[in-house]
Amino acid sequence: MGIDISSVLDKALLSDLTALKLHEKYLIGPHILGIEITQGIQYFRASRHLTDPADRGPDNSLQLVAHKTAWVRVYVRAGWGGAVSLSGNLEIRAMRNKRWLPVWVDVGTLTPQTPGTVTAQTLPDYASERGTITATLNFIVPAEDMAGFMSFKANIWRSNDATSAIVDSETVQADVSLLQTLRVRGLMVAYNGSNAAGNGNLNIAAPTVGDLQTTAAWCHTVFPVQADGVFSSAGTVTLTVPLTGAATAPGGCSPGWFTLNGQLAAAKANDGNRTDVVYYGLLPNGVPMGPVIGCASNGVTSGGVGNGVTMAHEIGHFAGLPHAPCGTPGNAAYPAYEPYDPAATPTASIGEYGLDINDGGIHPPAQKDFMSYCGPRWTSIYTHQRLTNNAIFAPTSVYPRIRIPELVDPWLWPWEYIPDPAPEPWEIWKNRIEELRMRPVITLIGTFERDASITMQHVMRVDAQSTIATGLPTKMVAELLGANGEVLASAPVMRIPADAHGEGGCGCGGGCGGGEPAVFGFQAMVPNVGRGEALRIVHVGALDDADGKLRRPLTVAWERQASRRPLKLGEVAVKASARGVTLAWKVEGEGADGAPVSCSVQFSKDGGRSWNGAAVGIEGGKLQLAPDALPSGKLIFRVLAHDGFDTASRDSDPVQLALRAPSVAVMSPVAGARVETGAPMRLWGSAQSSSGERIDNEHFEWQLDGKVVGRGREVWINAPKPGRHEARLVVTDGRTTGEASAGFTTHDPDREGRPSR
Repeated sequence: MGIDISSVLDKALLSDLTALKLHEKYLIGPHILGIEITQGIQYFRASRHLTDPADRGPDNSLQLVAHKTAWVRVYVRAGWGGAVSLSGNLEIRAMRNKRWLPVWVDVGTLTPQTPGTVTAQTLPDYASERGTITATLNFIVPAEDMAGFMSFKANIWRSNDATSAIVDSETVQADVSLLQTLRVRGLMVAYNGSNAAGNGNLNIAAPTVGDLQTTAAWCHTVFPVQADGVFSSAGTVTLTVPLTGAATAPGGCSPGWFTLNGQLAAAKANDGNRTDVVYYGLLPNGVPMGPVIGCASNGVTSGGVGNGVTMAHEIGHFAGLPHAPCGTPGNAAYPAYEPYDPAATPTASIGEYGLDINDGGIHPPAQKDFMSYCGPRWTSIYTHQRLTNNAIFAPTSVYPRIRIPELVDPWLWPWEYIPDPAPEPWEIWKNRIEELRMRPVITLIGTFERDASITMQHVMRVDAQSTIATGLPTKMVAELLGANGEVLASAPVMRIPADAHGEGGCGCGGGCGGGEPAVFGFQAMVPNVGRGEALRIVHVGALDDADGKLRRPLTVAWERQASRRPLKLGEVAVKASARGVTLAWKVEGEGADGAPVSCSVQFSKDGGRSWNGAAVGIEGGKLQLAPDALPSGKLIFRVLAHDGFDTASRDSDPVQLALRAPSVAVMSPVAGARVETGAPMRLWGSAQSSSGERIDNEHFEWQLDGKVVGRGREVWINAPKPGRHEARLVVTDGRTTGEASAGFTTHDPDREGRPSR
């Protein structure tokens, strides 16, 4: 070619050209350097910035997931002709199943996002180019199109060429067949207790399913899950004590939090203690709390309405993620991403360039993982990999050879709809189905106190899954005894680790020094094999190393004798109205050993095959349930009265609930957001029908300042002129209509004298 490349090109450009199979056109004319496909974080030319080869990955090798929006960034170079303005398009193809055969189909051709052109440079700085969204040609692939094995072909041309003659093309392929779904059961918390000063009373209503949806928007943005989640209520609890007071141990929870988490654990058990969903306690704004401002224990976790980062952090714990090492010792497996961390010293850096798919905002690699206590926070290489193919999101494929019918309806338990015995091909899920089935259990929930005594909060006999996923064994065993003191059934008492959030600091759950903390929450699930005569918890010695069996009990920590006459329940009266459902009942009898009688309520929409939690901790004989927490159709309600030993239950007659409007939430823009005018803006919503049926895309209508701008769960527009605006989402399920809105403002950085994106 007559050119001594090594003398005129630096090593960076030489690397670019070698990677693109060096050709004269790459020296002379504009060309494509590479393509990045990202849904939040992605490898792209990792060797240009990550100094440790062990931290690097091939371009686009971080797993993409189906039905989640992706940004495709096309990086361009000017060649030796100097800076040049380029435009282009993106041709998308995907492999789809047609009559059981995979065939390539055209998905569509996209035009670049505003401004639609990019000024190509010869030797741009890596960090500046990667960290500036307008330094690339950008294409947004909607969630509904991201599925299967996909091909992305980028074409570029000079923007001043009226013929749009293509000067270069490049194609990359990606596997987008992994499907993961966020399924959240909200444990809704109402508050009726003293204010922070202790001189008055507050009565705050429980949040709604719509609040749960909007709070989860940030989770959907950073988690590798599809854009459409499944949200429902698993029941309500009423907190009567403030969440104030000091922690019981450094980094631990305060007494109020132990009380709340015990209530949430009871609500979870009342809902079946399901392992195929995420349970999240949602607190209304205004509950007095501090210095501990959050605590996950008893196998449940909670946070306030609108606090999406906390929700993502706590669900991360649900998914098996420890704290990332920044502000707390954290996860020993978390890597150091040099040069953003000191050598071999991880500080929770995210390690690659992150991208917010809602607005194209860039998150530099030195930002911190959301599982840490440092900020600004985003997802990391490490966390993305740990959450990919994570059981908490029920990973599956968009190309299954065999598929279990995926029920969108959150009030039906899927395993109840698989034949028993299961014919082929269902047999391959036999073990998993057995894990999910409900079994009669006696659940004991309480707190182990500093003086080695036990405060028992809930004793309930319910049908539930007996797994205590986050529990750690203690030196205690729960036992059901017979008439002669014989052990009819037993189960280990499991300590539930507590992860506390504190003002001005963070904690490690009170177990920083190793061993059991002085105060902790616990739960035991004893098989309910009969009424028995007594329940107790005993301290036992260490395990016998020889045979692995527990030694003889040493001391009785807690015991409750059966009452002479079991509780009885009178008729359950149900009245439905526009305000919801009112239930009334009467309990006959007294609690065992003088324990107070506490009631819980469940409901079924399929004649008793699936039972869902509605409320726990009711000490009276009346309950009002909000319509938002219930499905429409024919329901049966069940009241369970617990005396600390027995549980009496009684079902209501069926009652017909009228179809109600869908629960609608605006996920993006976030209420109060500030958006750059003219920038790509995602209008993204979620809706849950009261019937449990999925609502089709065409029934979602978006309005901006009163004018219709598009249809579908996701619509992209250019942000309007500076000022205050309202995005409104109107959703119909064919018979009823629901809506939600979010106000936001737009601004022009040029007028403000600041650099734009």
